[in-house]
Amino acid sequence: MKKALSLLLAVLMIAALCAGCASGEKEDDQLVFGVSLYYRSDEYYVDIENCMKREADRLGVKLDIQDANTDLSKQIQQVEDFISNGVDAIIISPCDPAGSAACVAAAKEAGIPIFTYDGILDDVTDVTAYTTCDFYADGVKTGEWAANYIQENLGGKAKVAILDYPPSPIVCGQRADGFADAVTKLDGVEVVARQNCMGSRTEGMSVMENILTANSNDIDVVFAINYEAGAGAAAAIEAAKADTIVTCVAWSKEGLEKLDAGDDILKAFMLGVPSDHAKLIEVAKNYCEGKEIEKEVTYEYIVVDHDTLNDKVDWKSIIEMR
Repeated sequence: MKKALSLLLAVLMIAALCAGCASGEKEDDQLVFGVSLYYRSDEYYVDIENCMKREADRLGVKLDIQDANTDLSKQIQQVEDFISNGVDAIIISPCDPAGSAACVAAAKEAGIPIFTYDGILDDVTDVTAYTTCDFYADGVKTGEWAANYIQENLGGKAKVAILDYPPSPIVCGQRADGFADAVTKLDGVEVVARQNCMGSRTEGMSVMENILTANSNDIDVVFAINYEAGAGAAAAIEAAKADTIVTCVAWSKEGLEKLDAGDDILKAFMLGVPSDHAKLIEVAKNYCEGKEIEKEVTYEYIVVDHDTLNDKVDWKSIIEMR
């Protein structure tokens, strides 16, 4: 009888311990978000990831971060894995404006809220919330900076070249359009070239060399669609000893350090700040906690030069997280 009683007590103790463990797991209400990155091969996206991690730590949220590496099929698989793992929310940077709709549909069917950042979807009906930006307006602001520079330094007259990236008409194309429309409001400004730089340093340098040659080095201002193309253009300008300045869309440690030091050619950047996208972590948390949220989370690029860089953005602290 004593043996039976001892055995019963032991079983009850084990059951109690197991129950305690189980209840402990249920009481752990930490939110888990699955995040699918566009890719890690660009500094901007590395810093977005780090800013998201910092924001998640601040809010007590756990992140499962995966890199889609621009591959739509990989992103769809990552979303399916997030769903299988029972995450509380899914956050993606869409790889494809149309194809990434499959990710949204899968999340909706599973009853999991999905949020998008730094990317365009053709249909956002079933997206819980997303970051959005006016790309044309970004270009206008950079064009206005260039127009002011031309008025103050070149007597209101200038020949301008644009290094575009036609495969991205919504983002890059609209920014280039905005720049062109703003800078040519000055009667003395002429856009003499608008060519595809393929978003690369090598091609940016090659295209800029050709533009300089075709115009006898008589180019005053260049607008490049990203930092790599802008850096390539700057290299060509330096080699040709042309009196040309470069403005570009940029987020680069190298570029920011050059701007901070007062580079002779790289004069102004259109900056997207990685921490702006990290705000989506708090939006998702608020939604999961039943709070009201705005579907559109707006952000905007800012234009900075040597004089305004450190006043407008704390870029050094973001880069230090790498």
